[in-house]
Amino acid sequence: MLHSGMLTGPRKWLLCVLLFLATTLNYLDRQTLSILAPIIQRDMGLDNADLGVLFSVFYYAYTLSQFAVGALLDRLNLRWAYGGAVLAWSAVASGTAMAAGFAGLLGFRLLLGVAESANWPAAMRIVARALPPQERALGNGIFTSGTSVGALVAPLLILAIARSFGWRMAFVAVGALGALWFALWAAFTAAGVLRPLWRDSPESVLHAGRHGYREILSEPRFWKVFAVTILVNPCLYFNLNWLPTYFVQQRGVPAGGEQLGWILTAIYLGLDAGYLAAGTAAIWLARVGWSVGASRRIVFLAATGLLGLAAAVPLVASLNAALAVLTAVNFGAGAWIAVYLTMAQEVSATRIATAAGLLGGSGSLAGALAMWAVGKVTQATGSFLIPMIAVTVAAILAAAAGLAATRPPPVLAGAPGDNDE
Repeated sequence: MLHSGMLTGPRKWLLCVLLFLATTLNYLDRQTLSILAPIIQRDMGLDNADLGVLFSVFYYAYTLSQFAVGALLDRLNLRWAYGGAVLAWSAVASGTAMAAGFAGLLGFRLLLGVAESANWPAAMRIVARALPPQERALGNGIFTSGTSVGALVAPLLILAIARSFGWRMAFVAVGALGALWFALWAAFTAAGVLRPLWRDSPESVLHAGRHGYREILSEPRFWKVFAVTILVNPCLYFNLNWLPTYFVQQRGVPAGGEQLGWILTAIYLGLDAGYLAAGTAAIWLARVGWSVGASRRIVFLAATGLLGLAAAVPLVASLNAALAVLTAVNFGAGAWIAVYLTMAQEVSATRIATAAGLLGGSGSLAGALAMWAVGKVTQATGSFLIPMIAVTVAAILAAAAGLAATRPPPVLAGAPGDNDE
């Protein structure tokens, strides 16, 4: 049975496109400092240790805030809570231009982490309320693909603005895009047909506020999906953060050169294709007779096979072959994430954002710790063999946890996730 707020027709996909654009802005805003770091170092006299603190403090604020923001989103009107969050992180991004030194940058990075933490819990709740179970993997794939699109667009856009108008104006311009997005959001979401999406009944809101965390943590399925997130998120973080360094250090690709740009473009396009293919495949499998749960299991098991190819990358001799394998690995990572998000959306019938915040914060923390461990291991061994084997092992364990989370599914009265055999 469809949730009373679920949409039909093209409007639901336009809503997903707006979520995609917001997620793209989310990544543009967080990457601006990283891309401009060499210039800012020169102008402000910062060293690499200073940069390390600035980079890490964002993730700590982002991770810890996700644990709390989900419960808040479950109690607020999603239309204005989500739109306000995008405006908030855009304002912080633009405000970074006013930083006079390290302390100012540190403050803005902390605020950015807090504001951006609302994106995934809110977007996941909107998708779960707007789309039926068989379409959620595609909806998740659409909005999540903004992560890799943001990673692709950011260097060209930000550096072009900085060259023409200075690095401070790059922060202002990228942040200002949030105001344009908000205007589109306010106009599109004014339609009366969307009104049921934005808030539950007052009784449900009160219940969620009083009992949300306790009920979610007592739900066995939460812990199965928790296992998935702490295993899959580090795999995604590794691909997003460490592959440029891998190609430079292990494959001899010049740092900052055009060749590295094309390599990363191919890899991130593979990630985007995985996000979208997972949802498309799940819909097709459901239409030809498979249950929603079985369709998702087929998709994430296939994705596990692709993600598991990571262990073979160090054994591949040629650069082109390594690129081909890693593109397939990222396709698998994208597909896995799209399906994982559907699991997170269906842990709770009414506290979707609360569950998403708990899971997202846990996954982000696991990913941050894993990225630290990759640095230690590669520094000690001079090789990426161990981290790539770890990706393969994590993918296999995640598949086992995913099977436990999706078969047999829980039966929740009125839950949007009543979707299996």
